[in-house]
Amino acid sequence: MKSNFDFLNRYWPALAQIGANAESYIYSDPNACIYKTGMFAERLVQEIMLFEHIPEPEQDNTHSNRIRILKRAGLLPRDIDNTLYLLRKTRNSAVHTGTDSVEDAKTLVSLTYNLATWFMETYGDWGFIAPDFVMPADIKPADYE
Repeated sequence: MKSNFDFLNRYWPALAQIGANAESYIYSDPNACIYKTGMFAERLVQEIMLFEHIPEPEQDNTHSNRIRILKRAGLLPRDIDNTLYLLRKTRNSAVHTGTDSVEDAKTLVSLTYNLATWFMETYGDWGFIAPDFVMPADIKPADYE
């Protein structure tokens, strides 16, 4: 299956893999999908910090605080900050309360794709033109009974 996140393989294969994994779980395990979208956001924030030569905080080295540091540095547009916040909160909800809505998973994968395209345009290739996002199909495994 082709992933919406394949374009990230050029510079960030780990992000491409996390995005593809999130897509693959939308229907079969939406809780894992939601967790993976949060994981994607956390890895992306770490990549920005590396690129910008911003050291991770010695105190309170949490995803939330790393986002705050990038925000204070003027590196996150409002919509990107909002997306990172939402992905962080829903990942926590997936982990701690078992959130597992297919509709939420679909929305979060779409938002993660938008985050990925912003990241590519900002840190990878300024001339990058993102292909349209295509929601993965719900393909049921064959019933061999």
